[in-house]
Amino acid sequence: MNRFAGLLLALLPSFINVPLRRIMGQRIGRGSKIRFGTLLLADSVNIGKDVSLGPLCFIKAEKLTLGDHSRIKSLSYVSTRIITFGQYVHSSPFVIISGEFNEHSSLEVGDHSRIFPFCLLDTGEGISVGKQTAVGTGTYIYTHGSWSDYLHGGPVLLGSVSIGDHVQIPTRVIILPNVEIGNYSIIGAGSFVNKSFGPNLLIAGSPAKVIKEVNHELSAEEKRKRMNEILKAFAGYMAFHCKMKSEVQEGKLIFGNIKVAVDDAENLNGGDILVLVNKLIDKAEIAALIFKGVSVLDYPITRITIGHKNKITSKLIPFVRRYGIRLYID
Repeated sequence: MNRFAGLLLALLPSFINVPLRRIMGQRIGRGSKIRFGTLLLADSVNIGKDVSLGPLCFIKAEKLTLGDHSRIKSLSYVSTRIITFGQYVHSSPFVIISGEFNEHSSLEVGDHSRIFPFCLLDTGEGISVGKQTAVGTGTYIYTHGSWSDYLHGGPVLLGSVSIGDHVQIPTRVIILPNVEIGNYSIIGAGSFVNKSFGPNLLIAGSPAKVIKEVNHELSAEEKRKRMNEILKAFAGYMAFHCKMKSEVQEGKLIFGNIKVAVDDAENLNGGDILVLVNKLIDKAEIAALIFKGVSVLDYPITRITIGHKNKITSKLIPFVRRYGIRLYID
């Protein structure tokens, strides 16, 4: 798309902008919005359903692919040859994603990952980010680095960066070219990462080094214990913020006539919540619970199906995010 057409579309409201782009051959799913002031210039556009871009973003690519429920939020600058986001990917305001339009220029981000504000991603040689990974506030990822004259002995760094699934990158981390980070690793805040590290590691420092291995394999009993700790904290939260008292009876957390049960589907009624941590139940049983008005929080697949909307359900979903549990409503 040429810049002039893009500028005209950027001045139009989404309900006009999106249909016009569809007429022009761009694939944009149901419920998706391109908000006012967002300049989108791309040769190939494939946007899923319920995607939001902007307002006031600059997005330039040869090929743009955004999965369902993804977000590129306001005041972002994105200029990369190939951009591929999975489902539920969120890129926060004030993010800069930029790289030369060469053969390697790309950014690929897996499902449910986040890029937080004030990040700088240099994508000239390619950056890939796995699923359920957080790129924390103020993080800089480089695939190219040079300034001193190479013919006078100056260093030049060129190479892609690959970050695995379920990686936690907190605030103010710097990652240099030719670095790979394995699945489930955690990087300490303020670290300088100039070499690759394997999976299941806590790394930190300047330059970063291995602090210890991280164990992500918990027993069923430990998972249940941790979920009960979360629910205990949730009870305190509801008492303070919503003035709702609770009690524990037969292993269930009870708010008045609403029960929250962990892996126990017995004696649940409309408005109750079943949290599945270890127990597997078939689709027919889940459907029967939903029909009764029971909401089912299925942790292994990070989904919650609302059988009956109430204050407990609406508060529980954002509360568990404090513990890194991101749920998506069916």
